[in-house]
Amino acid sequence: MIFFGWGRKAIPLADMGTYSCPRCGLARPFRAVLSYSYFRLYWIFGMVTGRRYLCACTICGQGTLIERSQIPNAPPSDPIPFMQQWGLFLFLGAIALLVVVAMVLTR
Repeated sequence: MIFFGWGRKAIPLADMGTYSCPRCGLARPFRAVLSYSYFRLYWIFGMVTGRRYLCACTICGQGTLIERSQIPNAPPSDPIPFMQQWGLFLFLGAIALLVVVAMVLTR
């Protein structure tokens, strides 16, 4: 049986300062957040299917889309776990390698 699934996660990146929140109606601290969606196979082998950057209120979560270039002190690469980002490609590459090795050995 093949187990697969999909989900969405959010990773805080940097503080953006204090702004007036449209939902709370008060001045609240905002944070840059990486929100990404992923597909997974066997809970280990994942692949990112979409990503977006938000400037979100730390209290209620209301936010707006922003560009990665607008984030101060952003990390050089997205901090998505390796197996969640590239695991499915690694799994498929390993299967392809096993097929090629089996073909070579059966000649």
